[in-house]
Amino acid sequence: MKAMFRLIVTLLLFAGWGLAASALHVIWTGDKPVVIPKDRLGVRDTVVCTKEWTANDVASHPIVVKRLIATGKADVLAHAFKSSGEQDLIAQIEDALAKGPAVPAVTPTTKPVDGAASAAAH
Repeated sequence: MKAMFRLIVTLLLFAGWGLAASALHVIWTGDKPVVIPKDRLGVRDTVVCTKEWTANDVASHPIVVKRLIATGKADVLAHAFKSSGEQDLIAQIEDALAKGPAVPAVTPTTKPVDGAASAAAH
């Protein structure tokens, strides 16, 4: 009976931690973590590293970026843009979001492989 009680308490703890994690964005800046609440529960973009982000990466993660702007923590993305102030930074971020992520002309699935056609013919 004691083992069953411990198992139930452990499962409840893990479920609570999972629920708490699904309600937060944890953003690693390279120097420190930034924790902000999500708009809705979900596991997408729960942990994000922005250390090497470019403007294209910013456009690829609109949910996180919009929450950073809404919570007043847009300065986390300052390294990806050349801005002269907070309002300029926010304007550049919103412009990158409006443009959307850049799509490469040749995707890895359509890129021809050297010698693949001749190897298949033999």
